[in-house]
Amino acid sequence: MKIVKYLLYGAGGLAALVILAAGAAVVVVDGAFVKARLERAMQEKNRTLVIEGEPKLRLFPVAGIALGRTTLTEPGSDKVFVALESADVAVRTMPLLSGEVEVEKLSLAGLRAQVVKGKDGNFNFADLAGPERPREEGKRGAPPNVKVAEINIERLRLDYRDEASGQEATLSDFDLKTGRLDGATPGPVSLAARITGKKPDLDLRAQASGALRFDLGRQEIAFDGFSFGAKGKVDRDTFAAEFSAPRVEVTPAKASGSDVKGTVQVKGPQRSANLVFRIQGIEGTARDLSLSAVALDLDAAAAGNSVKGKVSTPVKGNLEARTWELPRIAANLTFSGPAIPQKSVTLPVSASAQANLEKQTAGLELSTKFDETSINAKFGASRFDPLVATFDVGIDKLDLDRYLPAQKKEAKTDERIDLSGLKGKTVSGKFAAGALTVKRVRLQNVKAEVKLAGGKLEVAPHSASLYGGSLSGNASIDSNGNRVAAKESIQGVQVGPLLRDAAQKDVLEGRGNVSLDVQTAGGTVTALKKALAGSARVEMKDGAVKGINLADSARNLKSALGGKVSKPDAGQKTDFSEMSASFRIKSGVARNDDLKAQSPFLRLGGAGDLDIGNNTIDYLAKASLVATSRGQGGRELGQVAGITVPVKLSGALDNPSWSVDYSGLAGGALGKAAGGITDAAKKGASGIGDKLRGLFGR
Repeated sequence: MKIVKYLLYGAGGLAALVILAAGAAVVVVDGAFVKARLERAMQEKNRTLVIEGEPKLRLFPVAGIALGRTTLTEPGSDKVFVALESADVAVRTMPLLSGEVEVEKLSLAGLRAQVVKGKDGNFNFADLAGPERPREEGKRGAPPNVKVAEINIERLRLDYRDEASGQEATLSDFDLKTGRLDGATPGPVSLAARITGKKPDLDLRAQASGALRFDLGRQEIAFDGFSFGAKGKVDRDTFAAEFSAPRVEVTPAKASGSDVKGTVQVKGPQRSANLVFRIQGIEGTARDLSLSAVALDLDAAAAGNSVKGKVSTPVKGNLEARTWELPRIAANLTFSGPAIPQKSVTLPVSASAQANLEKQTAGLELSTKFDETSINAKFGASRFDPLVATFDVGIDKLDLDRYLPAQKKEAKTDERIDLSGLKGKTVSGKFAAGALTVKRVRLQNVKAEVKLAGGKLEVAPHSASLYGGSLSGNASIDSNGNRVAAKESIQGVQVGPLLRDAAQKDVLEGRGNVSLDVQTAGGTVTALKKALAGSARVEMKDGAVKGINLADSARNLKSALGGKVSKPDAGQKTDFSEMSASFRIKSGVARNDDLKAQSPFLRLGGAGDLDIGNNTIDYLAKASLVATSRGQGGRELGQVAGITVPVKLSGALDNPSWSVDYSGLAGGALGKAAGGITDAAKKGASGIGDKLRGLFGR
């Protein structure tokens, strides 16, 4: 019995000691002491803390502090970082000894804070957070059990600004009220807030209410009659969202719930969308959660184009490991509108996905088939922020012209090119297509490797077969300075079919090679054209120029000089055995000095400029006739051999005009054919230009 007596004496003495210690603490550690220590601590961080009046302290059995008007400045500045009208925080002391947190009161009024992310990526509160402690892999402390008697937050405002991107966001008119949240019975919760911002422009009001029960220590959470809604503006669109959860309960032993619903609506001058989702059942435990029969209905439109469809998938999640899996995604989406000029397209999608939010990894496998096209794709991410991802896309055959919108007229204003979206991401992958049609050009065996890093997008190497020949090369777009570069090689291509498909012009025949090595930089399309530099070369063999037979025109030259003219035949052509030209490109102007073409009766040369930046051409071609036209069914040209025909090309580069120097051509013809031309013809030389215009169709 003595031992019990001693224990009782000891307990009584310990209680007395605690009471004496608490009393001494109240005497020594009063409000003035705390105020002075806090202000001194902020001075050491080059900040100014001002607390009006004297804080009120409580230590036992409830530890708390009550503050009046308080402000804290930015480092080395009188600009306010945080300000509040009043605060009262109280926590019961004894439960802290057992690892529990019982909030007796949390009251804040008029709290305002300015959060800024600098261009260097650091926040303006980094000096207050202290050094970041390394987290040991695989170790996670159990969360403390939290109980709340009352929370009352009024008129909270939080301003955020990103100095690098110019993005701004403000959380204002924030009010939060709760009843008792003791983990045993649901307590009332209500929330209201306004969210505004720039990039994008935002102005939303949100509210939530319902009954909430949670116990972090036992990993339990439950909602009863919970609802959430938000309405407002996003850019120029009206936005509305609603979410309701009549009953959801998740415990370590069991997870249950049903009929969780939500809608999202967007309406604006350029787009509209309506998304409805339903979760028919929630099963599992607090660790392993399954959402059965998650269904989404989508109806969206933008610029006259629309997509409608349904998506259904089960969802499996491990809340402790923060992993989620969508083992079977089934979707049926229909696209229609002017962006698909031929018809609407329905995509039956089959996919699976998984994500680990803690490790920031995700993967998606997708397949679909529509019309004559089958697509299989894989996507993966090894980090979310900044994004590090890979992809592999394979297509059997695809005619993009069926689904691309009709070509629009060029805008009157030269809009700036924004490549900032390439920055901050690292993406690599492969693309392959058995057959691909783009802008009527038909390619086969298309292969490309894609890499995005450091703001630079590279498609290198890439290759394809086209029109009996091959294409290979590399291209890049660099957001650092808006730089574009391309190095391409086209070998053995049938030029006639290519021009008929690409330019819808039937002017050339033959097999050709093209090499291109160019680079440019600029903020607009016009600037890119005017800064173009590099080199190019074109070679063709065994071809023909369609629309004129220069052999027949030359044979008719003598009769033209005598007064007779034959009209050109659009079905005729001029053969050539080879043709080549090289270009030096500088400041958007391509200069050629070595045009060379040969045919059985013709030698062609020329020089001039192709001003790509200003879309103009200034070029002089010279065609010299040789002694025979045999090989084109012709006869000797005797009297006109050696005559040079000067042809001037000028005007718009995409629609040039050409003219012949008739006076020079007439003088040469008269000198060459003087012996066989009558005196009357010589006297009529002044009218020869009109005759030659008829001969050459101009």
